[in-house]
Amino acid sequence: MFSVSDAQRIDERAKEYLHRLSRAGEVQRIHWGWYYIPEEGDAWDFLARDKGFKVVIKQTAASIWNYDFIHRDVYRLAVEDRSYKNALEALAEEVGWVFEVEHHDKIPYEHRKVDGLFIEAPESCTVSCVSEWSFADAFATLYFRKDDIDFDKLKRLGRWKRISSTDMRAWTAINYGCSLFNKHVGKNTFKARSRDMKREDVRELVEEAVEKVAEFA
Repeated sequence: MFSVSDAQRIDERAKEYLHRLSRAGEVQRIHWGWYYIPEEGDAWDFLARDKGFKVVIKQTAASIWNYDFIHRDVYRLAVEDRSYKNALEALAEEVGWVFEVEHHDKIPYEHRKVDGLFIEAPESCTVSCVSEWSFADAFATLYFRKDDIDFDKLKRLGRWKRISSTDMRAWTAINYGCSLFNKHVGKNTFKARSRDMKREDVRELVEEAVEKVAEFA
């Protein structure tokens, strides 16, 4: 996918050429100022090929770190170009994918490059999922990437983020989940202190998520 302005940097008559190619079916106009070259493949293939700057975030990023423990056909992305956001959403609607795209002046999620894609880092991703009540995604990421995660960074990020619609810090739920993992495996795999959770709804969902991950693992 590319913009007309990008093409005009190569040839000032690009707009004219693209109009002709579109009529011939060689390219597809998907949004004002944006074109797409149809190719075989699924959404992941497109995201890897596409050169626009984007970061795979939250539950979609978690699915990469935790081996698709919770499968979803929704792709959550963050971009810094509003026009690119609109183009991605238009393309997804056109071909039958589901893209949920956030626009930020500067992407706030820590990320790293994996196989050509920028992916929200596992520490940031775990906190993001907990903040949105996606506990199974978070704890599966935490467990399967326990040897790669920087727990000091995880703790720092978790203390700054609240669970949506609560005043509870994400770290409180993460710490509780880690203490449950330690009980399940019978050793201190995670650096965590065993503390009670005051919110019953969060406690029950964390316990359910940890049990699901522990049984699978």
